[in-house]
Amino acid sequence: MKKIFAPLAPLKKIRLSRKFWPVLGYILVVALVAAAAFWQIWLKEPAGTLSSVNEFAAGADTDDTVPEPAAKEEQEASAEAADESTAVLSLPTEPMIWPVDGSIAAGHHDVYRLGSMLRAHVGVDILAEAGTGVKAAWPGIVEKVAEDPRLGWLVEIRHGGDYLTQYACLAEEPNLTVGDQVAQGEVIGFVGESSMLDATVGSHLHFAIYRQGQALDPLKVISAE
Repeated sequence: MKKIFAPLAPLKKIRLSRKFWPVLGYILVVALVAAAAFWQIWLKEPAGTLSSVNEFAAGADTDDTVPEPAAKEEQEASAEAADESTAVLSLPTEPMIWPVDGSIAAGHHDVYRLGSMLRAHVGVDILAEAGTGVKAAWPGIVEKVAEDPRLGWLVEIRHGGDYLTQYACLAEEPNLTVGDQVAQGEVIGFVGESSMLDATVGSHLHFAIYRQGQALDPLKVISAE
């Protein structure tokens, strides 16, 4: 039988060029440096990933942050102020009194014209001579002292039971500061003519009573006491 396969040629040895070894070494060094850098990055906790997951798992809504000493002092001061306000602003047992004596020129919810508009009056306008002392209707704490563009100089006093009384159209800026405690019957200002757009012109006191933000009729509130 004849041989059908020719003898294999001897394998030639592949010799690498001398230039190949430096290139290979450079590639290996770069690979090692890159691997080391990646390892260091992987070991570090990425911002906003692991910690965020842990916080979410533990309940991120819970604030366990320990306040700084200054923050603690502010919180304690606020708590003390709140306790004092709660004690002072207990509902008075004595009936509310009228801040001034005089006739009612405009009643609560009376409709009056302001330019071309009709408005419903809030509170009452009490006629009184300019300079007449205005008394606090109830004991409380001064919440606002301001010059209103419509009602003129005014004072608002917060009382217990979520009541608030407003005294406007005063002669001048009242000698009061927000946070001052006032007793019932204490003079808080003087009747004037500082209102510009009230239902009544001339010297009078604009007096309003609010409870939980709702305006009440002073005639009914004080008459009911």
